[in-house]
Amino acid sequence: MARKSGNSTQRMAPPPTANGLPPPSTIAAQIVNNAYVNAQQEPGSKVAFAQLLKEFLNDPSTDEPSSQLNAQLISVIAEAGLDALLKGDPFALDQLIEQGIDSIAAIKLSILRRPHLLLSARTSEDDGNPRPPLFIWLLPKLLSLLDTPSLQQIHEAVEDLLSTFVSVLSRTASLCRQAMAVLKLYQSCVDSTCSSFC
Repeated sequence: MARKSGNSTQRMAPPPTANGLPPPSTIAAQIVNNAYVNAQQEPGSKVAFAQLLKEFLNDPSTDEPSSQLNAQLISVIAEAGLDALLKGDPFALDQLIEQGIDSIAAIKLSILRRPHLLLSARTSEDDGNPRPPLFIWLLPKLLSLLDTPSLQQIHEAVEDLLSTFVSVLSRTASLCRQAMAVLKLYQSCVDSTCSSFC
């Protein structure tokens, strides 16, 4: 086997781990990796996710350069942190609400850093089926949280996240048209909800 010659100080990217996951070199990569491992082996392990989420939020200098990994991160956080609120243990609701608030904050941070992620297709298995943009996939989850009276403690955070989606798209000149589409979608959801009460 031939050795590579060259500058020994040159940093090479580590190879992807098994199953094509990124190496856990950043907190974002660790969250994605951890979620995949837990889904495959230890579905009951939520502690590591909550700890990694807090680390991600407490270290604002930590930024993952890969847009694909950031899209995966948002998906994992929404599934582990928000879906858990809708189908979680009612006796652990306080813990789930705290994790939900952290999850919303982490999604918001990712979107503020990279607004274009809202319009990127949600990454998943390559089965040939088209995937909706992340904001379309997130919208029903967020609206479901707003529709759950026992989750009033997070309603303000959810509303703030929804308004963040519009504001970050509006601030980017090339994404203004998409911001209007998002606003129209929100308006149609509100109109539909209001008409069901009449």
